[in-house]
Amino acid sequence: MNTDKYDELINNKQFLAETFDGLMNHKMIKIEKNYVETEIEINKTHLQPFGLVHGGVYSAMAESAISYAATISQEGMWAGVNNNTDFIASATEGVLLLKAEPIKSGKRSQLWQAEIFNNNKLCARSTVRLTNLNNK
Repeated sequence: MNTDKYDELINNKQFLAETFDGLMNHKMIKIEKNYVETEIEINKTHLQPFGLVHGGVYSAMAESAISYAATISQEGMWAGVNNNTDFIASATEGVLLLKAEPIKSGKRSQLWQAEIFNNNKLCARSTVRLTNLNNK
């Protein structure tokens, strides 16, 4: 990763516009040690052919938000190595709101859980395991 871009991300506490998060219109609401909130305003590009939010949106939202929060929370550059997302309820419009916090944080790996809501309804729950790319 370009370290200038990495520093920009960490210092501004916002997703970078030219990344996948920018493409998804993923917005950072709050990020601090051991906590992150993000949102996506649903539009037609987030939908699968039957008009529901595509499952990949939930999974990508969780992995991105958690990867950045893990990096804010602990020294190193953290990347997801496993993402398990359970889809609980469908969404078709409005805003997806993600809230995530760690389950376990170690020097080489972290495990986080995210819940994603639409109009206060739980739509998805993701568990993401990350590895420290700087800890070899």
